[in-house]
Amino acid sequence: MSVEGLRLTLEDGTMEAVVDHGDGNLFTVAMCDELSRWLLAPPAGAHVLRLRAVGDAFCLGRERAAVGAAALRAETEALIRLNRAIAGSDLITVAEVQGDAAGYGVGLAAICDISVAAPSARFWFPEVEMDLAPSIVLVWLAPTIGRKQALLLTATGEAIDARRAAELDLITEVAASDDRLAAAVSEHVAVLRSHSPTVHADIKRFVTRTAGWTADEAYELAAEKLTNAGLARQLGASEQRRG
Repeated sequence: MSVEGLRLTLEDGTMEAVVDHGDGNLFTVAMCDELSRWLLAPPAGAHVLRLRAVGDAFCLGRERAAVGAAALRAETEALIRLNRAIAGSDLITVAEVQGDAAGYGVGLAAICDISVAAPSARFWFPEVEMDLAPSIVLVWLAPTIGRKQALLLTATGEAIDARRAAELDLITEVAASDDRLAAAVSEHVAVLRSHSPTVHADIKRFVTRTAGWTADEAYELAAEKLTNAGLARQLGASEQRRG
């Protein structure tokens, strides 16, 4: 399935989303909606989503085509839906950041479960140059890297390199070289595919559900889930012995 600027395919449990939308690979509302749909209602057998881009840039933000309050609101809501879909999907999401990421493009990399970047990639938030506060970015950025670093990056618009992005936890790791990026991502995907998609979904749901909970609240849910899982394993073993 495809929309202009985005190709989506499924092979052997891995969904691949390829961004190919001009020099900046700017995301449109249609691209956001299509990717959100696949993330929240993936086809049978899907386990991992690999997000990559064609060209020199990974994604330099969003296409600013909306005019008027209603259209601007709809555009904003599409961006938020995709952020939520990436975080809330049962699929493990892996970003392959081959080039520069700016604004919303940084969010695409940062919100994915695993993000690997080429050493040459840079990351920045250009909204301040347009006299805008990147409000959607700040929702996830401050909790991810801390208030001071979030303010510094968004208030100055200065670019950081991939190694600094990894230090700040914007991405998971930096590939050994630009040429090794695809291979590094493929290795992660292969390891993920060797494990249970059901367990991966449980892990993501637990992390999402307990965000902001106290330790006592999270431990209570953990005890309940582990007890139920243990009972299910015992029941399965008992049925095997009887069979």
